[in-house]
Amino acid sequence: MKINLTQQCIILAAIPLVFEILFVAMLAFFIAQAEQEAESAFHSAQVSNGTNKLVHDMFLMASITRGELFKGLSSDGCNNAIAKIRADLGELRYAVKDNHKEEAIVENCSDAGEEAYVLIEQLRHKLEQGGALAMMDDLSPLRNKLRSCVTRMVSKDLLEMGEAEKENALKSHEIQQYFRKQIKWLLLAGVIFNIVLAVIVTAIISKSIVGRLKIMVDNTYRLASSLPLNRLVSGSDEISELDRTFHQLNLALAESKQREQALMDHSLDVICSIDEKNRFRAVNLACQKMFGSSEKDLLGKSLREVVLSDDWENFKKILYEVVENDTKAEFDIRIKHKDGTLADVRWTVHWVKTEKLVFCVVHDITERKEAERMRQEVVAMVSHDLRTPLSTIASYFEMLGTGMFGSLTERGTHLLQVAESNITRMVSLTNDLLDLEKSKAGMLTISCTQLKLSDLLERSLKCVANLASNHHVRLEMSQTNLNVYADSNRVTQVIVNLLSNAIKFSPKEGVIEIRTEEKDGMAIISVFDQGRGVPENLKQTIFERFQQVEVADAADKGGSGLGLAICKAIVDLHGGEIKVEDNVGQGSIFSFSLKLAEKTANELNRTTV
Repeated sequence: MKINLTQQCIILAAIPLVFEILFVAMLAFFIAQAEQEAESAFHSAQVSNGTNKLVHDMFLMASITRGELFKGLSSDGCNNAIAKIRADLGELRYAVKDNHKEEAIVENCSDAGEEAYVLIEQLRHKLEQGGALAMMDDLSPLRNKLRSCVTRMVSKDLLEMGEAEKENALKSHEIQQYFRKQIKWLLLAGVIFNIVLAVIVTAIISKSIVGRLKIMVDNTYRLASSLPLNRLVSGSDEISELDRTFHQLNLALAESKQREQALMDHSLDVICSIDEKNRFRAVNLACQKMFGSSEKDLLGKSLREVVLSDDWENFKKILYEVVENDTKAEFDIRIKHKDGTLADVRWTVHWVKTEKLVFCVVHDITERKEAERMRQEVVAMVSHDLRTPLSTIASYFEMLGTGMFGSLTERGTHLLQVAESNITRMVSLTNDLLDLEKSKAGMLTISCTQLKLSDLLERSLKCVANLASNHHVRLEMSQTNLNVYADSNRVTQVIVNLLSNAIKFSPKEGVIEIRTEEKDGMAIISVFDQGRGVPENLKQTIFERFQQVEVADAADKGGSGLGLAICKAIVDLHGGEIKVEDNVGQGSIFSFSLKLAEKTANELNRTTV
């Protein structure tokens, strides 16, 4: 049977409560019996005392009339004696009112007394009329009757009733003494029993509850110290259930640690912790491949043994800032392998104040750095070895088109136009690639001045007018008087790119609208088109390099997927933001922001002051 902790507490509380109730019941029984005997003794004492008093007063009355009869009956003592006898009978009658037998005895005594009172009055009356000696013969019958009444009053039944009640009073006192002793022993036994019961209950609670709780508290310290837990506590209550859950938690944590250790051991990146003195405190197995040293060899050693000496000062400075600012950082530092080879690695470090350790993840980026160097070499090759010949070929095609080398046939003119278009596209692609590389390397620069936004828009519209006409698309522009602080050529490049894309993807007879507005101190330029729109999943990546809405767009519409990436780089340099949204109805809205000239001037003035 499963008994929970609440039920155990109820049982432990109920046991002494039951015994207390039994103890109180027994004590109440003995007290009630003692009180009953006390009442009985009091009643017996009343009856016995009343009987004795009545007999005493009767004898006192007899002693008064034993001498000269006339003097005795006419004295005040006789009247007082009669009054006392009547009072004694009244008290005795009240004392025996609940006992019919005794009540009858008292009534007989009272009736005899009333007859005696009448006879005494008659005797007193006759004595007052004549002399005592002359009347002696006439008084004898009355005196005999009086003696008979007195005998009836002090009857054997009355005397036996007095004796019986006296014996009852003595017995009741003995019984009361017995019950008092029982109450005394009961109280003593109850105190001893309560003490013993309290000790037993305390021992049970200590062993069943407190003892097991101490085991669980000890288990918490063992869990924190990675020590084996105590055995499962016995029982089927909440404490034992909690202990089982605690053991299950310990197993789950152990399994989690094993999985975590397995992940760390099989990770290609080095995962380690470093103390405030830049020494290894923990490191995973990947250190063997990256550093050429085992885990045991690195523990306790300084990072200076693996970090390239040229980068050591910079490395220490970064770690110092991470610790001081209680933050994290990501940076590239070169390391040296045990065999002397160098590697480019990316360090991600995070200071944990509670542990007073810097946790690090070291990722090998040597191959990526090498690919970056190769890419830069390709860009340099494109810049110097490809763009110059392409420009020369474009010049030759231009001369051929002007007839400098003679006239061309109609087919030759057509082929020349195709060649010029391809050369222009290749030169544009080359320039786009170079602009992106400059942006990534931080070499893309802008020269900002105060400009009228309307002039920039009109200039951009002229650049795409022929393209719009060929695609039968109408361009509309809202008037604006905003002034911006921007690079004229670069912003024109952005607007032209957005308009060109809108024209390419708009249907015939479509309308492209340019709108401007002021918001939060920025000028917002938006291009509304009626094209197919941009899918939701591409809105965040459309401004990355080589991104197209559809793969076939590069062949069907032209373009390399670099234009929007360049636009984003230029807008970012201006401190603005570029984004795409859905146009109500159909199409898309490409918008970007530029700083207003007035706001820029105010910022410059505050800086100067």
